[in-house]
Amino acid sequence: MGVRATLCLHGHLAPTILLLGGQKCGSSSLWFDLMTHVAGTVKARPRAGSEPPFFAKEQHFFDDDERFREGMPFYVSHYPTCTHSARARYAIDASPSYLFIPGTAARVHAEYVGHRRALRMIVILRNPTDRVLSWYGHVGTDRGHVNLSRDEFVYVSVREMCACAAAYGLTADSDELWASPCRELRPPLYDALTSGLYAPQIAEWLRWFPASQIALVTFGGYVKRANKVLHDLAAFIGQGRRSGGAPAVHARALAGASRIAAAHRNVRSTKRTAFGAGAHAALTEFYRPHVDALIMLLQRPAAEHMFSTPFSPASALTARGLVEGTM
Repeated sequence: MGVRATLCLHGHLAPTILLLGGQKCGSSSLWFDLMTHVAGTVKARPRAGSEPPFFAKEQHFFDDDERFREGMPFYVSHYPTCTHSARARYAIDASPSYLFIPGTAARVHAEYVGHRRALRMIVILRNPTDRVLSWYGHVGTDRGHVNLSRDEFVYVSVREMCACAAAYGLTADSDELWASPCRELRPPLYDALTSGLYAPQIAEWLRWFPASQIALVTFGGYVKRANKVLHDLAAFIGQGRRSGGAPAVHARALAGASRIAAAHRNVRSTKRTAFGAGAHAALTEFYRPHVDALIMLLQRPAAEHMFSTPFSPASALTARGLVEGTM
């Protein structure tokens, strides 16, 4: 039996597509393309005077204690009211910190009781070293939080992370870093490193939801094969297994998607800058065991039915493919 496409709660469309992140991995661009190229997708409406415009994309309901206490009626009130229509509609919440904040998956699981099968979660991942560079450029430089050079930022971040890990009886290659007190280092370092620890973040969602409801996208594959990624995600969003097996697709034909890479700021957020060779090597060495942990996770039975694009199955992802952006 297929999954109901339009989910109405408290008189409003409830998000059935959660674009979880990761942060600085192209999630804003992917959200824009889903809104533009997939039929029936619906964004939120920020409350005038009290919520910033970017809340049309990301509601931060499940990762913000104050907003979460307002309850589901408050959450869904940001989306259009339900109407009688034969057309499938999919409300999207693209809060890129949902992947990173521990406990978010459990909250989603609890609040969607009775409707969990309607949910589709999308994760987009990027070479974690490149992701730190994007973080530095956007969060650090653009927002004025970092007064260190790019290379100094890397060396200090790695040193502080190793020291923090040791203080809590952990090693720098431990999955436990993500949910430990080391998750956010002192300013101006913040969460620049731990946001790239993808394995435990995805494992947390796999703990609460079937792998078949989670899609994995790679930044490199999205940039290089946007048409395929969007076509595949349209199928994933609308899929409902019929007896016999093939998923039913509820999306119009995609057009013009191959032009997205040059159009979106996040995809080009490195601004043609780069870390020096030494700093790049230090970050790559720090992330090596964590990338390997991700690859091992995707090869476990718990992740066997995870949707993936532009490659398939998810277990086909390699460390080299992620790091070099070839998959």
